[in-house]
Amino acid sequence: MPKPEKVELVAKLKERMEDSSAMLLSDYAGLTVEQMNKLRKNLRENEVGYLIAKNTLLKLAAESIGSEYNELAKHWKGPTAVSFSSGDPTVPARVLYEFAKGNEKPVFKAGIVDGVIYDSTQLTQLAKLPTKEVLLGRVVGAVTSPLTSLVGTLDGIIREFIGTVDAIAKAKA
Repeated sequence: MPKPEKVELVAKLKERMEDSSAMLLSDYAGLTVEQMNKLRKNLRENEVGYLIAKNTLLKLAAESIGSEYNELAKHWKGPTAVSFSSGDPTVPARVLYEFAKGNEKPVFKAGIVDGVIYDSTQLTQLAKLPTKEVLLGRVVGAVTSPLTSLVGTLDGIIREFIGTVDAIAKAKA
């Protein structure tokens, strides 16, 4: 018979999984308490939830949801921390990756981002991507650059035409 606290914890885990746009699994073993506190602070500042729960409870929550979450069950071995984000799905990967640069931990195991399962290599690549705002800025720049060049060219042609008409008018006067 399961304990009521564990049933409640599984229900909370299930709710967090369903409400998140990204859920990343990472191995945190080897981090000191100081490093773990710093990591949690970085994640909190970026509105990312971070928790450590028993793998069996995580599996139960995933099984109750079904679908792609069941495929993560093979990654719930050993010490596992879970990062949840309901905002920008790339933020947890970016924060964990940046923190791991200086500490060698946490190490990505796997994750779900917008309903797609990513392995550790793909999560690392995702973390290296620029932010959404930077990517949108690049797209806008790529779209406006040819238009700016066109406007500059047309402006030059009109300026040259006006200069020619002005010179003809001065010559006839």
